[in-house]
Amino acid sequence: MLSIFSFVSVLALCFALPGACQTRTKAPSGAVVVRPSNPGSGEFTSVAAAINSLPNDSSSRTIFIFPGTYSGQVTINRSGPVTVYGYTSNVQDFNSNQVVLTHSASLGTAGSDDLSGTLRILSNNVKIYNIDIKNTFGVAQTNGQAIALSNYGSRVGIYASRMYSYQDTLYTNKGTHVYLKSYIEGAVDFIFGRLSQAYFEGNTIASKGYGCVTASGRQSNDAGIYLFNNNKIIKASDAFSNVTGDVWLGRPWGSESNFVVANRSQLNKAVWSVWNTATPNTDHVTFAEYNSTGSGVAGVSRPSFSTLLTSSQAAQYTIASAIGSDYISWVDASYLS
Repeated sequence: MLSIFSFVSVLALCFALPGACQTRTKAPSGAVVVRPSNPGSGEFTSVAAAINSLPNDSSSRTIFIFPGTYSGQVTINRSGPVTVYGYTSNVQDFNSNQVVLTHSASLGTAGSDDLSGTLRILSNNVKIYNIDIKNTFGVAQTNGQAIALSNYGSRVGIYASRMYSYQDTLYTNKGTHVYLKSYIEGAVDFIFGRLSQAYFEGNTIASKGYGCVTASGRQSNDAGIYLFNNNKIIKASDAFSNVTGDVWLGRPWGSESNFVVANRSQLNKAVWSVWNTATPNTDHVTFAEYNSTGSGVAGVSRPSFSTLLTSSQAAQYTIASAIGSDYISWVDASYLS
């Protein structure tokens, strides 16, 4: 482990939050059911088939998935809200997840980042609970960009889920998103996108090799932001040897990158990186941090294009400032610390 937040206790949260530690082992009433084998009447063995069975109207629909590994790309794109539940013995803990979505594709094989995604969310009002999402193309250092989750929707919540790849794991590209109590693993720019307003809280972010955790591609002075609060950054259990000392919090893919992080751990003494030496992209970026903790904090050398926030400045950055004050109408508050 490289370093973690010293003040986040998952066990304490488990007992403090409403509904914490409850199981979800039965399909809610009216849910479309997915089983890996021996489906009952009206049930499916494919997650994609279950999604595709939903009517393209404004009605709210729910899918419940029984334990298993499900291969193939899944795309959610309909008018009405969709909630997808994975079978779990503990809804608050991604370590209890028993449903895996897996697919193998890359930018090179699929034609674009989005098209390589194992799970593609292209519509609004989507909630994903306790699902593991893997792009198996992205397991090697040399395989290139391969998306686990591609997110283009607004009011999208990802809860206690796990995302795995190497380069470009999470494409949080457009819309308002929350990622809460989840696990995100990768190495090169593995949380990235252009236009989204994304809020991250209570996540475990695991670095597998040399590279930057984030790459904000914001290109103009718009509302786009990545706001991280109370997350922990660790070395992945299967990390390559080049991870130690060679992981940066972020680099600016776009010239107006906007990334604020509060209450988090440290990975590299330089903290932030330029995009590359020929195109630094640092003239108009906002790379700000507050209250860093962990073994890597001592002796850091922050670059001139970054900002260390005061407590009053940091207080201006909240979930409401990142994704809008209406978040209470669509974010599952039981996953907020």
